[in-house]
Amino acid sequence: MSNIEDIKNVADMEKCLSVSDMSRYSAFSNNTRKLQFLLARNIVKNECGENIIVDENGAPTIKNGFISISHKDNLVVVAVSKFKVGIDIENTTINRDFVSQSELLGLPKTDNKQQFYKNFVKYESNFKFGDNANNAHNYFYKYGDYLICICTYEPISDIQFVLSGADAVRFLCAE
Repeated sequence: MSNIEDIKNVADMEKCLSVSDMSRYSAFSNNTRKLQFLLARNIVKNECGENIIVDENGAPTIKNGFISISHKDNLVVVAVSKFKVGIDIENTTINRDFVSQSELLGLPKTDNKQQFYKNFVKYESNFKFGDNANNAHNYFYKYGDYLICICTYEPISDIQFVLSGADAVRFLCAE
């Protein structure tokens, strides 16, 4: 997990982009979205030593494992695993019409903000996980005002979040 505000030298980070990534990166007009894209690619390069490959469905992949990427506001989260994985992050301070949003997405109806966001991050991480997500485990983490959900087949008892410019943070999983 990293914050785009921690980016110190964009030019150095751009050097790790593949030709296809540089093309996609250059096409973004929104600066926040550009920095999210750049940071995700750099996290994977630094943690795995690999470049992200985009598959035929537009999903990010790596040669030696599985990844999933999510971003919200200035935060970027990347799940890297030797097993299939999906991840999502949402800012839980945003007020919405939770009942209508639940209906629109086919989520269990609720007007409870915290329950809506738990349902929503689970829905998104399961979507990124893909087929058979109903048979997978979902783990939820609170990070300030943000809720993160990781979807995986493999049960995990704890997970490490590596924060840019800081020591790693370890969270206990709650399914």
